[in-house]
Amino acid sequence: MSCELYKSEMYAWRPGDNLPDSKPLLDHLGTCPECAQWFANFSASDERIRQTFSEIPESPSLEAKIFASLDYERLQKAPRKSSWRNWFLLPIAASLLLGVTLRLGPWLQDARLSREVATLLSQPPSVEINSTDQKQLLDWSARALSGDAELPPELSKIEFRAASSLKVASHRAVLLKMKNEQRASLLIIDARLTAENTIKSFHETAGSDSRWSDGRRTYVLLFQGSEQDMHAYMTQMGIVT
Repeated sequence: MSCELYKSEMYAWRPGDNLPDSKPLLDHLGTCPECAQWFANFSASDERIRQTFSEIPESPSLEAKIFASLDYERLQKAPRKSSWRNWFLLPIAASLLLGVTLRLGPWLQDARLSREVATLLSQPPSVEINSTDQKQLLDWSARALSGDAELPPELSKIEFRAASSLKVASHRAVLLKMKNEQRASLLIIDARLTAENTIKSFHETAGSDSRWSDGRRTYVLLFQGSEQDMHAYMTQMGIVT
């Protein structure tokens, strides 16, 4: 079966449906990066919808109605074939789905973080506190996060001038504006969202970022400029990630 046919099947696929027929699709997702990305897009779309409605507690039934309609539409495109044999294949399908999820999980997480960081580069949140007092800003940040806001050693030379609180990938976070470089900010996320040091450029927003984690929190250096300019700033400030 060609990739195009596998992609068309994704419009009708839902976890637990058509288990015998889903095995070729799930096997293909484990070997085809392009189709895996398509599959990830559907998963991310559903997650964004769920996240949106989770923030509207006064309308608890609306989410169920919308997802019921989505399920109905997908089932119309791929009629369900119920069979008692599906119960025997359920552990196999569950194992395959778990394997795909484990492979796609880090990719989805990184994609979401990149998307939200790119948005922050072009549309930073409003400043909530202006101060050049390092202790005051870190104490304020500690209240916005969970626990203390002590910085890792690689940021010991950094000074700040303002701060904002926000949420990134559904986790509490603070954005600290650098005192000595108007184009730079430090994002501290109250979760480990990256497993290794990474540097990315967002050409569409003329910005770059460097991200790393101490195992407890994720630190993202946002820079409204090229990757080369960001490296020069990091070298000047002794930031090693």
